Amino acid sequence: MGEQIVNNYQLISINQLVRAIEEGRSNSERFCFIIGSGASVSSGIPTGISLEYQWMKEMEETSGLEEIREVAKILENYLENDFANIEKDWEKTKKIGTPLPSEYYFDIYKLRFFPNHRNGYHYLEKIMANKNPGFGYHPLALMLTDGSGSNLVITTNFDSLIEDALFLYTDDKPLVINHELLAEFAGDSNIKRPIIAKVHRGIFFDPLNQPEETKELKGKWHDVLASVFQIYTPIVIGYGGGDNSLMNLLEDSNIKMKNGIYWCYFEQYGLPNDKIQTLIKAKNGYLVRTAGFDATMLAIGNALFPDKIGVHEAEEYLNNRISMQIANYEKEYRKLTEHEDLNKKEHVGEHINQSENDFKIEIEKMVERAIVSEKERQELNRMTVWDYRRQGNRYYNLKEYEKAVESYSNAINIQSNTAQFYHDRGCAYTGLKKYTEALSDYNRAIELNPKFGEAYNNRGYVYDSLGERDKALSDYNKAIELNPKFEKAYNNRGYVYDSIGERDKALSDYNKAIELSPEYANPYKHQGVLWKKEDNFEKSIDFLTKAIELNPKYKEAYMERAEVYRLIGETAKAIEDEAIAEKL
Repeated sequence: MGEQIVNNYQLISINQLVRAIEEGRSNSERFCFIIGSGASVSSGIPTGISLEYQWMKEMEETSGLEEIREVAKILENYLENDFANIEKDWEKTKKIGTPLPSEYYFDIYKLRFFPNHRNGYHYLEKIMANKNPGFGYHPLALMLTDGSGSNLVITTNFDSLIEDALFLYTDDKPLVINHELLAEFAGDSNIKRPIIAKVHRGIFFDPLNQPEETKELKGKWHDVLASVFQIYTPIVIGYGGGDNSLMNLLEDSNIKMKNGIYWCYFEQYGLPNDKIQTLIKAKNGYLVRTAGFDATMLAIGNALFPDKIGVHEAEEYLNNRISMQIANYEKEYRKLTEHEDLNKKEHVGEHINQSENDFKIEIEKMVERAIVSEKERQELNRMTVWDYRRQGNRYYNLKEYEKAVESYSNAINIQSNTAQFYHDRGCAYTGLKKYTEALSDYNRAIELNPKFGEAYNNRGYVYDSLGERDKALSDYNKAIELNPKFEKAYNNRGYVYDSIGERDKALSDYNKAIELSPEYANPYKHQGVLWKKEDNFEKSIDFLTKAIELNPKYKEAYMERAEVYRLIGETAKAIEDEAIAEKL
């Protein structure tokens, strides 16, 4: 426990830090985080201090202190600290439980993995393998991606917990700087996505974990971070300053910090060491009393993201994310099982390529296994939520909408917070023209997943069917905002524009839908109808014919073309199209 060096006003609570962050953000202040190994404890990765203890114990038990002293003598020119001091503090640790100073970490690492330090890399890889980000990484990921400009983390850690948290809880992919050769990207304030600057490299990039490697920052890190602190206010969490590289930079009197520095420490262990306190005093910063990384980030999360970090909210988000991934997987699976391209090729010629035939056989085996497996689970009353969804999809494709509603409802009864299931049931209700129920389901899907573009598009269709065109346009606009390549939303919005007399906007949307998906028949049919209303019958027939070429079973397109043929006096062609439409 360190004696107090800082002024009393420089000791603040976590609540005061949170208030400073809130007020700073309202004034466009940008924050960055300096993260050390203390942030990884709840994820099951030991701190540097814990590893110091573990390694000293291992060496003493397997080799004895005498042999450790001999190795220390061999390495004395490569150690930062006199081994006599390390040994003295080690005896104190064993006797009364006080932790070894963090500045011993790199020396003890050197001793523990002598003569081949690469064994140390493998050791670290193993303890970091299969670890998941703890709670605190969720609010951190949200802060890095909320658009406030606080998108930078500087870390001495080798693990990938921050990247994993960003993948789990956000849609943003980080720029991970694993090597000093890429350091200049950390200082680019125009980069909007999260930046993770690993000043000691990543675990797979020959990490810097020896005293001679961590005396100073490599490459351009010094200059880049010096400029960073003119833009960002640093918040230090879980970092004990045990390495000389980053710590020396922070201590450098020439490094100016525009808005000071906040250094979070674990109050249970007392004030930080003299070195850290002297730094805080010199930089006119603040020491923040906390109960650890997770508690600190919980306080920040409660202030900034109260509607996102609760258990229920996180569960809904993760369920929806996984559900969307499974839905996309199923979509690709369905494409394979339908093997449309192979069927087309079989009709074109008598022979099919052998490799394609083998592929088709494998697909058929997979489909057969899936159906048998699902039937077995149904007989045993062990249907999964995704079994019900697949079953619902089959009924929906057969236009057996009542049965589809029942299957989707079964899925919802098992897993009630998944947006995809409500959306799917909304589609089935739409097929039944039960628009009130459909709207309720689409609303719930959007509530669970505000970025669900298909739900906005399909809700827009219901609003249009009810004559609420302003609401329909609003939903189509949102669907396009979320996915600027959503051809169906452009087509549907074009239809609404056409129905309210906005011809130019309708044409623009139909053309955009065709540009995005030239094989999509609907916008051709709609353009055909538009040109019919304009009495441009030639153009109308061209577009309707194209729609029929793309979809030979497009009943409405035949009916519209028949009407145009009658208008221009080509009765025989009109009768032919009407006959085809009747059969369809």
